[in-house]
Amino acid sequence: MRTTPPSPIANRAEARREQILEAALDVFSEKGYHEAGIADIAGKLNIGHGTCYRYFKNKLDILHALVDRILLGLLEVVRKESPEKSNTIEEYRNQIKNIGWELFQLFSKDPRQAKIVFFEAMALDETVKRKVQLGIDKSARLTELYLKNGVKKGFLRKELDTRIASQAVNAMMFEGIRINLSSKVDSKFAKRWLEEMPTLMLEGMGKR
Repeated sequence: MRTTPPSPIANRAEARREQILEAALDVFSEKGYHEAGIADIAGKLNIGHGTCYRYFKNKLDILHALVDRILLGLLEVVRKESPEKSNTIEEYRNQIKNIGWELFQLFSKDPRQAKIVFFEAMALDETVKRKVQLGIDKSARLTELYLKNGVKKGFLRKELDTRIASQAVNAMMFEGIRINLSSKVDSKFAKRWLEEMPTLMLEGMGKR
């Protein structure tokens, strides 16, 4: 069955929408959500207020779209590796490091995203906080698949509470990202964190 390609008008509309989101990412991360206004976003692009309202209902609608985009990128990182791939504790340790490094890179390359998810969004509207929390929970459920694989293959404890453990793993990872971006840590912080975190995890979860 042939699919109809998007029309030039649809492509232009999507491009403009992305431009508005990029400008909003700049403005929200620089000024903070509460201090920012539609006028600031429009000013970044040298467009009128009305153009922004053609694509988004209001400032909160823009924030929701940004959070959706950021969470999608986060989940794509967690999905990149196969949960069934590891057959030994060492292979699992390397998987943790690989996923952790990709997450650190995701937010280090564009710290604006971390400011929105880890700082701005969690202090704002309840619907936004709930969306971020649901995204984090979804990430934990994906992480749990890796833990279940370890239990199944015998290199993690069979009595391990994989649901709780997956939430703890995510909390450690996201806290490392938050510290890395919010304080003046040394340039090798991410590497040091990713060396220590798997050891802390696996000494507690590994088969005794």
